[in-house]
Amino acid sequence: MNANAAAALDQMVHDIAELRPLAAAATRVLQITEGDTFSAHELAQAISADQALTARLLRLSNSAYYGFPRRITTVRDAVVLLGFRAVRSATLASSVIDALPGSTTVDYQQMWRYSVTVGMLAEVLARAHRRHLEEAFTAGVLHNIGRLALDQHRPELLNAARRYAEREDVSVTEAELRLFEFTDAELGGALARHWNFPDELADAVEWHAQPLEALTDHTSIAADIVRARLFARSLRITDGVEGPQGEQADRSWSQPPVAGALAQAGGVAGIQERVAAFVDNALHG
Repeated sequence: MNANAAAALDQMVHDIAELRPLAAAATRVLQITEGDTFSAHELAQAISADQALTARLLRLSNSAYYGFPRRITTVRDAVVLLGFRAVRSATLASSVIDALPGSTTVDYQQMWRYSVTVGMLAEVLARAHRRHLEEAFTAGVLHNIGRLALDQHRPELLNAARRYAEREDVSVTEAELRLFEFTDAELGGALARHWNFPDELADAVEWHAQPLEALTDHTSIAADIVRARLFARSLRITDGVEGPQGEQADRSWSQPPVAGALAQAGGVAGIQERVAAFVDNALHG
């Protein structure tokens, strides 16, 4: 990336963050949960300071995604019953939806259904390998925020990349690199860092469009997001910006631990039912 492209990217991040800042309550939740010691009361108090965030969190907590047997009526209940990490995940997802509330040129519902599908598939990988469970889901849900932000704030750039990609038979990511010398994935990573997301989440956002072999750590959250994204696209589940391009699922999906975890999640059909429940509750005003 040359100096002009880097400056343009920095300016875009500044403009987006200034126009649509992340909720103060979400920023506080990130600060609290990055610390070594904090209480359920402290976390619940931070979330409860934002009424809209509280309402959305409670809707998500009671959705079929979490499947808790009794109704959760307070933020403290959500923290205690679902756990710190699950609540942080739902809070971040809710806050980003509020910060990036609509779409100009793409199907907003499809964009989020795809992103949540990637999150749930990444969660399957995390369960199979017993690593970074909640972080994997969060990273999957948020991995495409750069594309959504570009669509909302500079739709003419995304449209130009889509036209170029179709004309030259390349991916939208490759088109962005050729036209602008940065990608929407890099924009998303820069936004995530501006919003003080944990490094592993910001890395996953920034690197999700890279080939798996380009990543140095194949056990990282970013690597699992790459695997989940390719699997989703191999099933023709996309964000609506570009169709499948012959992607093949990583061979890890045929390995017994992963295949077993996927079956335990209800298979692809079961995941899609939970995706619908999550998105319906998350996007409800």
